[in-house]
Amino acid sequence: MGTVHSVNDIRTAIRELSARAELARKEGRPEDAAELEQRVAAYRDELAEKP
Repeated sequence: MGTVHSVNDIRTAIRELSARAELARKEGRPEDAAELEQRVAAYRDELAEKP
């Protein structure tokens, strides 16, 4: 990701990407869902590193 994000921005991104991943799964697009979940995981890792 390379840039610094606020905690609020990270939480918003996680929420949005999770919703998109769920929609992709419902629409039968497992590859898209998996990619979105990887992005969510990266944001969760970034959030875990915050003080």
